[in-house]
Amino acid sequence: MKLLKLSGGKPLLGEVSISGARNSAYKLIAASLFVNSDVYLSNVPRIENLNKELQILKSLGGEYEWLGNNYLKINNSKLNKFEISEELGKDLFTTYLFAGPLLYRFGEAVLPLPEGGITKIEKFLHTWGALNFEINYDDKFVYLKSDNSSPSSIDIPNASHLATDNAILSSIFLNGTSTLINICENIEVKDLIDFCNLIGGSIEYENKKVIKINGQRHFKSADFQIVSDLGETLFFTLLAIVTKGNVIIKNIDKSNLSFLISFLTKIEASFDFTSNEELRVWNKSNELPAFSVAATSYPGIISDFIPMLSAFALFCEGESTLNDKSYKNKFEFLYRLAKHTSKIKVFEGLKDLEPCQIVVNGSAHEFGSFKIEVKSMDSLLPLIILGLGFSNELEILSDYDVNNIFENLTEKVVKLGGNILYESI
Repeated sequence: MKLLKLSGGKPLLGEVSISGARNSAYKLIAASLFVNSDVYLSNVPRIENLNKELQILKSLGGEYEWLGNNYLKINNSKLNKFEISEELGKDLFTTYLFAGPLLYRFGEAVLPLPEGGITKIEKFLHTWGALNFEINYDDKFVYLKSDNSSPSSIDIPNASHLATDNAILSSIFLNGTSTLINICENIEVKDLIDFCNLIGGSIEYENKKVIKINGQRHFKSADFQIVSDLGETLFFTLLAIVTKGNVIIKNIDKSNLSFLISFLTKIEASFDFTSNEELRVWNKSNELPAFSVAATSYPGIISDFIPMLSAFALFCEGESTLNDKSYKNKFEFLYRLAKHTSKIKVFEGLKDLEPCQIVVNGSAHEFGSFKIEVKSMDSLLPLIILGLGFSNELEILSDYDVNNIFENLTEKVVKLGGNILYESI
């Protein structure tokens, strides 16, 4: 169990450098298996789950070396195994992104099933079946072979980003043309497409929701920079505002931040791009206006950002409305906070992906010091925003390591002057 102790009411001041997007790094490490020579990845976040994925690569015969803090060299010329062990892969859903590359290299792949068994990976089975992979499974593993595989037209279930990634990596090497429909539009998916094309793939957008993949059999070395994490950029932007701070946010790309520019303009925040790679955000105002947002596809405000914006709404004057889709435990923290105030309402569907509406009346000033336990990783970032933004103390208990969300998150907050203590108990 992890304990976060937060004491707010202090402006965050200084500079922070945004780390690379972990959701890009995961999939690019898997995609590197297509290449039989050196692959270089820069802006790689140093987080524990990424280390676990690198251990999977190493167990298959791959090699890696850190050439700098965030610069990674991978070589898979000695790859000699196509089975991922339960110990290494059972708890990581990114494990299944290794299926396509292993099928390309060996014609077969053996992957551990997650807790709950075969039904938990239906979105991956959907693609593998459409591509005519041979699929067998027992109570521990799923066994894949590509002897009779063929390209296909695949409708991605619920525009899932992992399902999109898997479909790309499972079809990029098949002779012929596959069409992926209803793809996820997140920037990390674009990162994967750009990387695959750089190593010799042939992926083209037909429109923003449809891509054509012309299968290739030969892939080459590449040097690729991972996109900076948009969620971390939003997180530190919101912290600067709610703490009435002044923060310079570095290692960003202004061209990727149209959603953030639009939102900051809507709430009349003070911000300035000092360059295309640097954003300054500050707040000397005592009042922030209420707002309404709806989750949409990138480059708009994506669903992943709604929990953080829900916490931010607690600092705004008046009623804010946020529209999203229901997902298990995603808004757990709001239900817990609702026990401390009547100004939070969550109208959630009975099933995952049904419409969900959150109505928040600014009430952060009503909270006294309190302790909260949460089971969802989605709850940690919004609670940190709340804890550092209001003037009392907040203790958060969770099984999740907050520094596995963004690289050195707690250290970055402390360097900005935030009162945050993190420990295992």
